[in-house]
Amino acid sequence: MTRRKIAAIAVGTALLGATLTACGIEKYSEPFRDAPRSGTDNGPALVFTMPDGFGNGATKCLEGTGVRVTTLYHQDGAYGSVSTILDPACE
Repeated sequence: MTRRKIAAIAVGTALLGATLTACGIEKYSEPFRDAPRSGTDNGPALVFTMPDGFGNGATKCLEGTGVRVTTLYHQDGAYGSVSTILDPACE
């Protein structure tokens, strides 16, 4: 191979890597980048999956607070939402 071909392959590989990184490839490792925990409420959440085109989510009562937290996530989008409400069922 000539130096020109090797350089073209190197540049192409670098551009592909930059494109994949910019397009959200880091989403695959996101479940392992949780925020630090400040409490001990490690119980399970109710996870629900919606039909295609709608956001999936999880809901959980925060232990001993009377507060329900719900999070929504839509496919590989870089956004989500969090909702907290006072829920009498969470006592």
